[in-house]
Amino acid sequence: MSENPQHAPVPPAVTRAPGPGGPAWPTGGYVQSVPGAPPVYLPPSVTPPAPTTSKALGTIAVIVAICTVAFSSVLSATTSFAAASGAVAHAGLTSTRPLEHLSDDQTLALLSPVRGLVLWAEIGFWSGTVLGVWALIQGIVAIASRRGRGQGIGAVIVAAAGPIVYAVAVTLAVLAGVVAAIPTYS
Repeated sequence: MSENPQHAPVPPAVTRAPGPGGPAWPTGGYVQSVPGAPPVYLPPSVTPPAPTTSKALGTIAVIVAICTVAFSSVLSATTSFAAASGAVAHAGLTSTRPLEHLSDDQTLALLSPVRGLVLWAEIGFWSGTVLGVWALIQGIVAIASRRGRGQGIGAVIVAAAGPIVYAVAVTLAVLAGVVAAIPTYS
């Protein structure tokens, strides 16, 4: 090896092979800095491995989304069924025709005996709203930061479909409650 500064090693201009994720070159060994100069040893360049990201953010988001949709829909649907059947039974209705011409005050008076059940349906609605928005935001963050991207996509889909599932479940439960409470005569 030469101690002459004129023959000092010159780093190569190209450090990466063409294409994504190609190997870095040169990886070490003897290189000739200029034509006619003695070869100089370059130690291998060590590139640190890419840090592994945890998928926990996306996993938590999808679990929260699924549990929220299931819990809020079931809670509100069961209490809505009971509230609708209780209100119709308390009013003594024999058909749904009188329900079409109720004023706002009469509707509130109709729901007054089942106000505890209506409160539970509202608790299901608001808890589903808050937790669903949380799952939606956390799913978006998981997608953007690539920390559980697949689970984040699932969380966004479930959280976005949650209000539709909730509305269908509660509507069917209310209709079933009204129909179940009206006596049938043969």
